[in-house]
This record gives sequence, structure tokens and C-alpha cells, in this order.
Amino acid sequence: MDRISANILTRELRSIYKSVDDLGRRLAASHITGKVAEIDGNRVRLQLQEKGAGGKPFLSPWVQLQEAAGATGTRMPVKVGDPMRLFSPHGELGPQSLAIRDGYTDSAQSPAKGQEMAIAFGGCALRMEGGLITLEGKVEVKGAQLTHNGVNVGDDHKHKGVEPGGGLTDVPV
Repeated sequence: MDRISANILTRELRSIYKSVDDLGRRLAASHITGKVAEIDGNRVRLQLQEKGAGGKPFLSPWVQLQEAAGATGTRMPVKVGDPMRLFSPHGELGPQSLAIRDGYTDSAQSPAKGQEMAIAFGGCALRMEGGLITLEGKVEVKGAQLTHNGVNVGDDHKHKGVEPGGGLTDVPV
């Protein structure tokens, strides 16, 4: 192989190595686990750990917290220390990155007991299992009507058989 061909081949190999290196770096940066470090409304900064044995911790830029929007919108607040995953589709950390809730850890355990479905926040919980719904915490019902088994038990319900004194009334109608 002549010198010119060797130089062309060397440049091409360097270019390929550089591209592979860049792709490896982007892939490693596409999903990074960490914890919530700061909160500003629906944006968070995450404390992340560089990949590798000697990786140093660093703060992410401000990124949007993943929520459901549209016909089934949600707002589920996070707190400092919650486990998160930073998703950066192109491997570049920035405003296009998204903070996604990560799995349970020893310090952030599941609110569910056994096989139930549970939503818990701020000392309250909604639990569902085996056809039973359990609400924990203070419960306030707001609405135009409250019924139980088809019977109005709201603040405007009426009773029959009302007698003065300490007597009992009939069931609501």
C-alpha cells in the first residue's frame, strides 16, 4: 500500500473511531439515574452520577418533570431525594431531556401492601385490592350529589318518619 492510500485509510479509521466514541458517549448519556436535587414548579434538577468507577456527581440542567397530559392529565409532585431517571433521547443533556420517575429503592419504597394498587401522597392513600377501595387520611367529598346504593346521602337528603325528641328516623330517601 502506498503512502497516500495509507494516509487516507488512517483518516477514515480515525473518523470511524471518533463516530463510535461519540455514539457510545451519547448512548451512555441517554438514560442516567439520579435523585431530585432542586424543584421549581414542574421543573427539576437532578443529582446525577457520571458513568464509570471514578464518576463524579453533577447537577443536570433544569428539565421538565414527566406528567400525563390530555384526556387523562395528572399532577404528581416529587420531593427532594426522590429517585429519578434523566431521559435524553439524543444523548445530549439539555432542555429536551425529561425527568422520569425511577423504580423503588430502600429509601423510597412502594406504598402498596402485598398485591394491592396504591396511590399515596402527603399522609393520604387510595388503596384497591380484591374489589375493595380504601381511603386513608381525611376525606372531603365535594359535589352536587352523593349517593350510596342509589340512595341520596348528600347534604340535601330527606328522612321520613321524623319524630321530635330522641327518636330515630327512617332511612334517607
